[in-house]
Amino acid sequence: MNIKDFPEGKIITLSKPFDTRGKILYIIKFSCFSIAAIAFVVTMFASSNSIGLIIFAIVFGAVYLIAGYRFINKALQTEKLFIIKDSLTISRRGFLSHKASTYATAGISNFRSLDKPETTAHPLAGQTFDYLGFQTEQKVISEMHGDNRIAFDYNGKTVKFGENIYSWDFDEIERLICEVTGIDFRRGKRKIPHPME
Repeated sequence: MNIKDFPEGKIITLSKPFDTRGKILYIIKFSCFSIAAIAFVVTMFASSNSIGLIIFAIVFGAVYLIAGYRFINKALQTEKLFIIKDSLTISRRGFLSHKASTYATAGISNFRSLDKPETTAHPLAGQTFDYLGFQTEQKVISEMHGDNRIAFDYNGKTVKFGENIYSWDFDEIERLICEVTGIDFRRGKRKIPHPME
């Protein structure tokens, strides 16, 4: 987590490309999907004279490349939180995509941390040693798709953002939001009196 000042408030960088093991795994998956798609299309073009098989190869290769794009987009994703006096803006930038959503602080409620659930033992894992790798696979899946995120309710919908935000980072984000907006989400939605008032 990286915090910077700007004239109206604070910018918090929540995630950067390749900052977790999960994002590195997405790069490996992207490479595998892309190589498989290109190899399949080239092989089908070289060995087939049928127009139907060539069209099938192109469609199949396109589906593989779309799946690969999703992996590379996830691996290169950057997420930032902009805090200004009356709103929070969440900006997500991927490989070819950019999305920014702004939320007025007046509509935000139930600001909370979503902790990562405790990983339970896989039923097929061995008691002394994970012979078949089931427990290891379950831990990797939990690491990639678990929570450790931030959430709040906004106009009846739950907004989730951030990945691998630990409790001390969450406390720092709450403190910065209170400092910039004057609203302390830790104690409900009370305005903090300004020292000059």
